[in-house]
Amino acid sequence: MSLKTTHILKILRERFHAFPGLSDRCLTESLQIFRLFDLREGEGLRLTGGDLPDRLYVAIGRVAITDAEGRRQELAAADRGYFLLPPLPAAVTVEALDDAHLCHIDTALADYLLTLEQVARSLAEPGSPRDDYLRLVRATAPFQRIPLENAELALASLRERQVKAGDEILRMGKEADAFHVIAAGRAELWQIDDEEGIPMKAAELGHGDAFGEDALLTGKISPVTVRMLQDGILLELTREDFNRLLARPLVREVDTPVAKAMIDNQYVALDVRLQEEFDEGHIPGATLIPLSQLRQRASELDPAARYVAYCRSGRRSAVAAFLLSQLGFDAVSMAGGVLAWNDPLTEPVPEE
Repeated sequence: MSLKTTHILKILRERFHAFPGLSDRCLTESLQIFRLFDLREGEGLRLTGGDLPDRLYVAIGRVAITDAEGRRQELAAADRGYFLLPPLPAAVTVEALDDAHLCHIDTALADYLLTLEQVARSLAEPGSPRDDYLRLVRATAPFQRIPLENAELALASLRERQVKAGDEILRMGKEADAFHVIAAGRAELWQIDDEEGIPMKAAELGHGDAFGEDALLTGKISPVTVRMLQDGILLELTREDFNRLLARPLVREVDTPVAKAMIDNQYVALDVRLQEEFDEGHIPGATLIPLSQLRQRASELDPAARYVAYCRSGRRSAVAAFLLSQLGFDAVSMAGGVLAWNDPLTEPVPEE
């Protein structure tokens, strides 16, 4: 956390009593619950809230806030108050009357994290190794995007596993029986390269990284090998707990007529098959990112867009929807894939 961020958070705590009940450690680990804005005098921005009315604090300076109906209100740091942002899709315009530092707090996520912090405290003594592991998992993306009751059960269901350098946690072609989060140590992930057709090292995984969802979601053998590079500790959910507590809430599946209606109404069709499958025919206007490349190429996607992921049968797209949901995207999986798609696909690309 930067010195500026630390300073702004200190002001918010001391002057405004913001973040009640959230520890400094939780805030440090969960910077996504707030956004900081620096505005020069005369600069402006547009903001919206979330599902609940979010709060906008002026930590330093003075601003004018104008709502959709044209009502104008001034707010200064000296007022020691906050402005309630309207829920989506309404927006307000904020103009800096002096140089200003603002903080937008996601109320719903802050409340969620506060509850998770209390749950973690009930499961382990603060400062204990178990507490450290629970805090790590609590900050892992899947646990922040599922119903609170599922998160509580998942935290309680975690099991710790000591591993050694060289241990293969997953092996390509073998069944997987758990979802893993790395609490200590590093690992390497190998997968078949789409172009070369041979196993190649795709990534190194470290503290807080998760893996294993591919095989669990498709019900097939693992498409990757994960091998420990160092001695470490893994936190694991069994296949049953993963499917019950994480996969079902995170993977939203829609039938093809619903998927078509979504695509006709500005959802982006995301094809997660291989290039050659895409060339044989795809949903018109679809974007292609093969599933094996999705983690590395997620930055190419627009975080403000909404996606319908699809593949041949619906298995790979379920994994894609899970991964995208972890990363904060609005994504659904099309059940049945192109095998169930009744509308025309593009014509095959002719061979040269």
